[in-house]
Amino acid sequence: MDRPRAKPQPAASANRLPTIHSTPAIKRSVTSTTAVGHDEPGSISTHQVKGQNQEAINYSLQMKTALTELLNDGRVKGSTHGSRCLQNILMQTERDMRSERRKSLNAREAK
Repeated sequence: MDRPRAKPQPAASANRLPTIHSTPAIKRSVTSTTAVGHDEPGSISTHQVKGQNQEAINYSLQMKTALTELLNDGRVKGSTHGSRCLQNILMQTERDMRSERRKSLNAREAK
């Protein structure tokens, strides 16, 4: 019994791969067609946006300053386990803040 010979299949080609027809990407304009008026409720003025940006910049600078101070702390620089020392400093600061918060709350309740 002879088996029928299988037809050899051509090798795959990158030029003849089937593709899924997709819709073209929708192009959108940068500007909106309707402008929000400043007198409408929910609108944000330019000054408010600038103020929020300035607050974010100030916050970032404060964070950078605080982190730099922590990294330059003598306890961190003098320790061979700097990251562990930094964790301990942060945990101690957290404990101090919590105790101060408790004292503040107790002082308010006593009034």
